[in-house]
Amino acid sequence: MRFSLLIPDLLPPQPPGGMLDLYHGLDLPDLQWLFARGTLHGSPGISLETFLLQRFGLDDGQSLASITLLADGGTPDAAYWLRADPVHLQAQRDQLVLVDGSQLAISAAEADALAESLNRHFAQDNLKFMPLHPTRWYLALAAAPALATQPLPTVAGKGINASLPRGADGLRWNQLATEMQMLLHAHPVNQAREAQGQPPINSVWFWGGGFFPTQEVRPKLKEQLWADDALARGLALTAKQTPQPLPVNFDTFMAHAKTSGTHCVLWDELRHAAWYGDHEAWRAGLVRLETDWIKPLCYALRRGFVTEITLYAISEQGCLSLTTKRDGRWRFWRRAKELKHYLPNR
Repeated sequence: MRFSLLIPDLLPPQPPGGMLDLYHGLDLPDLQWLFARGTLHGSPGISLETFLLQRFGLDDGQSLASITLLADGGTPDAAYWLRADPVHLQAQRDQLVLVDGSQLAISAAEADALAESLNRHFAQDNLKFMPLHPTRWYLALAAAPALATQPLPTVAGKGINASLPRGADGLRWNQLATEMQMLLHAHPVNQAREAQGQPPINSVWFWGGGFFPTQEVRPKLKEQLWADDALARGLALTAKQTPQPLPVNFDTFMAHAKTSGTHCVLWDELRHAAWYGDHEAWRAGLVRLETDWIKPLCYALRRGFVTEITLYAISEQGCLSLTTKRDGRWRFWRRAKELKHYLPNR
C-alpha cells in the first residue's frame, strides 16, 4: 500500500506582523521522525482548491460551484453555477468580517426556510437558491455574469471590503447582496437564533462561478480518495471515481481499505482554525493528527503494511511535499528536528 496524506494548513497560521512558533511545546515525535527520514521538497504556496484542481488535471479557472454541486447530489447542466453560501457578517472596527457557515451550526430546516424566503423575494430576478447542503447554497444562471469573486476560503475570518464582487456586473450583485441582507435581518429564523444566543445568518457570499467542465478529467494519479471536502469529492465524481468519506482515524481506514494500491486521504481538520487564527484549536488539531494518523502510519511503515507515505502540507504561505519510504527507517544519522526547521522560506 502507498499512502498520501493531504493536510491543508499544516504550516502554522501566523499572526500579523510577527513570527510565532506554534509548534513549541507540542509532543510530535512521529511527525518529526517522518520528516527526518523522508525526502522533502518545497514549492510556492497555493490554495487547497488550486492544489486539488491541479491534482485532477484541471486549470485554476474551473467552476468550483458546478463541481461541488455534483458532490452535494445536484446535477450540473448547461447553466452557469454560482455558490451563494450563507454567512454571518460581524462588525469589527471599520469593516465587516466574514464568518462562514461551518461556524454557525446551520440546520437543514433553517437553510430551507431562509432559501424559500429568498426565492419568493427574488423570483422576479429569476434567482432560485438551492440549499443542497446547509452551508453550501447554489444559484443557476442562464448566462455568465461579468463578475469576479473571491473564494470563500480566502475571505473567511477576514474583512470583506477588498473582496466584494467586481466586474461590469459587480455593482448589481453587491446591491442584490445588500437587499438579501435586509431580508435576512428580519427573518424569523434569525430572530430565533439571536434569542438562543446564536449569530444570525445575515448574508450570502457569491463565489466559484462557472460552467461544468466539458473536458475529460484525468487525475494525475490513480488512487482511492478518502475525503469529506466537497470539492475533492466532486472532482473524484467528475473523474468517474467513487470517493469514500474521511475515516475517523488510521485504524478505521485500515478496517475499510484494500490493503494494496494507492490511497489518498484529505485530512482538513486544521483548516478552520487557521482561517480564524485560533492558535489553540490549531495546536490541538495537530496533536490529534499525530495520535490518530501519523503514529499508526509510522508503525505501519516500519512493519511493512505501508511501503510509502507522501505527506503534502498545503497553504498559501508555501507548500511542502514529504515522501518517506520503508527503507527510510534505516537512516539513523538523520536526527529528528523541531518542525519549525522544515518550514519553507524561514
